[in-house]
Amino acid sequence: MEFVNIIGHMDMLEDIAKRIVLSESIHFVNAMSEINENNFPILQAKDEVDAVIDFNYIKQYQSNLDLNEINKVYDELCDMFEIRKKYQKKIVEQDYVFLDDVNKLKRIYEEVNEENRELNRLQEEYRQIGEIENYIKKMKNVNINLDDLFKMKYIDFIMGKVLNYNMEKLKKNYENIPAIVLKLDKNQDYSMIMVFVPKVVEIEVRRVLNSLEFDELQLNFKFSGSPNQWVADIENRKRQIEKEIAIIKNKIKELKKEYINFIEVFYSKLLMQYKIEELKSNMGCTNEFFYMSGWIPSFKKKALSKYLGDYENKLIIIYKDYKNLREGLEPPTCIYNGFLLRPFESVVKLYGIPSYNELDPTAFVGLSYMFLFGAMFGDVGQGLVLLTLGLILEKKKARPNLGGVLARLGISSTVFGFLYGSVFGFEDIIEALLVRPMASIDKVLIWAVGIGVFLLSIGYLYNLINCFIKKDVENGLFSRNGLAGLVFYWLLLYLIVSNVRDAKRIIPSSLITLILVFLLILMLLKEPLANLIKGNKKLYSESKSDYYIEGGFGVLETLLSMLSNTLSFIRVGAFAINHVGLFIAFETLAKMMGNELESILMIVFGNIVIIGLEGLIVFIQGLRLEYYELFSKFFSGTGYEYNPVKL
Repeated sequence: MEFVNIIGHMDMLEDIAKRIVLSESIHFVNAMSEINENNFPILQAKDEVDAVIDFNYIKQYQSNLDLNEINKVYDELCDMFEIRKKYQKKIVEQDYVFLDDVNKLKRIYEEVNEENRELNRLQEEYRQIGEIENYIKKMKNVNINLDDLFKMKYIDFIMGKVLNYNMEKLKKNYENIPAIVLKLDKNQDYSMIMVFVPKVVEIEVRRVLNSLEFDELQLNFKFSGSPNQWVADIENRKRQIEKEIAIIKNKIKELKKEYINFIEVFYSKLLMQYKIEELKSNMGCTNEFFYMSGWIPSFKKKALSKYLGDYENKLIIIYKDYKNLREGLEPPTCIYNGFLLRPFESVVKLYGIPSYNELDPTAFVGLSYMFLFGAMFGDVGQGLVLLTLGLILEKKKARPNLGGVLARLGISSTVFGFLYGSVFGFEDIIEALLVRPMASIDKVLIWAVGIGVFLLSIGYLYNLINCFIKKDVENGLFSRNGLAGLVFYWLLLYLIVSNVRDAKRIIPSSLITLILVFLLILMLLKEPLANLIKGNKKLYSESKSDYYIEGGFGVLETLLSMLSNTLSFIRVGAFAINHVGLFIAFETLAKMMGNELESILMIVFGNIVIIGLEGLIVFIQGLRLEYYELFSKFFSGTGYEYNPVKL
């Protein structure tokens, strides 16, 4: 990983930023922070003099472009034209001026929005007069000029609807309401009413009606004459509105034909501009120059150079290896794994991101997790079900990482199903290629512990490599997870196993005990020994008494943790046995059923419970073994991920 600083003229900024985004190569950091920390290199070449002088007037870049407002306008246009958004990379690879496109977009929006506003107004009028018509039709047999009702001086009238159960409440309180209530119509849900009320008490009556959830008809459009004349006039107006709506819709359709290509390609440009503005937000600038800082993997320098093209010679680009930068400036970690292991990156990230000087544990986690899950949940049929569910989740992209992990665990479960000879719980369909867990309980539990010893040993080796990379003598040589801890662990296991099996020892017990004590002393003295090797005068970072008290408890914890870490893997064998036992319970219940159909349903139900409930438990137990027993040996997870600006 290298640190890159880029300096160029402001008039090239938009095009340079777009090319950098397309290269997907730079993880940007705030340039002003690096300048303030003196991490921005001093420019010395003659052709860089102007940039050096301008460097004194540098400030944080401030954008004047409101992309959210532009996006809002674009979304409304897409809704009006019913356009589906689709990103096309080839569009942003072409030359264009985004501000010119924004101005054109706004002109289109004004043109279309004017028609759309008129369309909405007509549609609302059509809706309202249609609602008025529904009420007036209920009065068509009444011989009255409605104009006279509007001209009443002391009485007003209100029309609307009320839910039927509230209408019953209204009937019971007629005598308490200073108004005349006429029921115009009634359906299953509500009653349409007309209320005549003296104007002096109109406020009080409205308050009563509102308490009954009264939905008032708004008479925003008025006609003349009798109810029949109103209905006729409304029908004429509706036909007129329908013609006007058809004309406007045709206009909008023509506008869509004219502008659809521009609007469709604008989406890609808008997405690109969001990324460009994200890039700019980390940039420093003056009136003439811009200053960028970020991280780039060495293998991506060619991609950056390719996308910059001729601009590369017009820019000042300075690369520095991270080792030559100020202390404390930690590079991001570039995590990349192949198809098989990539989904397990999410499992690692759930715990933490590996630091730059730390091995990526994804490969180890992926392989060990698949092995542990398969060993605990080995069944051909149930494994294929998990594989299918995982592929569905992965394909639909609802939860691609979970789907990918689940699919791979399903494959492992299927493989172990063949080894155990189990198909949907039945062990009489195929022969076991390795062992039947329920028939070989002792062997399965011993193998489980053996698997734990193997995986823990790999954890120790990972820690040794990490400490070697970091040049950490203390934790690499003398800590309980370092070389001293690994040798202690293997000698202790050798001593225990040889005693249990009463086997002939290559190394005498007394010598092993002596070496174990010596290793414990090394672990106790890890800090002063490491400081002696490094030549530090100060051997202890705290008082000696505090150090040795804490170290004494640390030695005791070392013994206990080695024992508990190893025995934790017994659960692998226990769940393999439990998996068989749980199905036997459902099989027994199935045999107790009254008929064959009920037995089949019980077997199906049992498999669903086993896949759903036990599968989840095994999934969690596998995570626990990874996080608590293995990661604690070597993984700090204190880094941050390499995240270049890209679409």
